[in-house]
Amino acid sequence: MQISSRKVRDKIIEVRTDRFVSANLIEATVGTNCPQGGDSGHGGLTVLGLRDAAGTDIECRLLPNDRDGNGGVEITLGGDTECETFADALIWAGEVLKAQMKPKN
Repeated sequence: MQISSRKVRDKIIEVRTDRFVSANLIEATVGTNCPQGGDSGHGGLTVLGLRDAAGTDIECRLLPNDRDGNGGVEITLGGDTECETFADALIWAGEVLKAQMKPKN
């Protein structure tokens, strides 16, 4: 696992990057500066990145805003090992975020 910093919306966020390997390879990067005491207006940001590092059938598309102005993102992976490495990456990302959100003594 690699630890680095990334500039996100004019804030510096500590991120961690790791790789998840099967017949394909996914690289995941995740980090947060939360908690900040509320919504993004209070400065809290979280970032998640996924990269095809080798042989991953992955697609991403932005979902258009609905009538309420709510959009999103959809990630599609093809193949059994893509499902496996994606699941591993998501579990790891959740663990990293939970650890980063704990109060620092």
